[in-house]
Amino acid sequence: MISLDSAKRRFVVVILLVTISLLITQGAVAADSKGQFGIRGAGLITCAIYEKEREAKSEAYLMTAGWIDGYISGSNQYAPETYDLLSFETTELLTAILAKHCQTHPKDRVFAVLKSLFEKLHQDRLQSLSQKTEVAMGERKVSLYVEVLKRVQEKLAARGLYKGKMTGDYDQPTIDAMKAFQTSAKLKATGFPDQLTLWQLLRAPN
Repeated sequence: MISLDSAKRRFVVVILLVTISLLITQGAVAADSKGQFGIRGAGLITCAIYEKEREAKSEAYLMTAGWIDGYISGSNQYAPETYDLLSFETTELLTAILAKHCQTHPKDRVFAVLKSLFEKLHQDRLQSLSQKTEVAMGERKVSLYVEVLKRVQEKLAARGLYKGKMTGDYDQPTIDAMKAFQTSAKLKATGFPDQLTLWQLLRAPN
């Protein structure tokens, strides 16, 4: 079993080696008039390294997840008309999407993969503050933006599954419509707005 200290040391060494390599082959990259900027931390590693650390469930993998959160927070702060770049996606979902890509593109760098993903998600970002509400069904709970729940109702209504108003309340009619959608999407019809269901409903083409 890999100790946390040894995993962390190994990760730091990998980052240093990759950074040195980039500086030698590409030159230091800084923010400039062309939109270029320096990349630090876990974003520098390749998909091959990411996959290895994810498989080991090392601290390096957890550090990558923390780096992703920091990247999103920075984007939220500096991107125009952006409150939250991600409307519902959790870090766990992002790391899973990243892992799927990395399985077939081992030479890609983590930053480039995530940058491409976030560019695709940008149009669905939250542009202004939206309150969060908790959806609880049995032992399962999730906190979602009210704006996202309105979007859920709109998508369900567009499919003819929801007839109510776009209130953002996760009420029984919304639950019933969600169950119908899950059934049509060959998902378990729980009515719960889990990550896979939300991705299928809000991200997949109609």
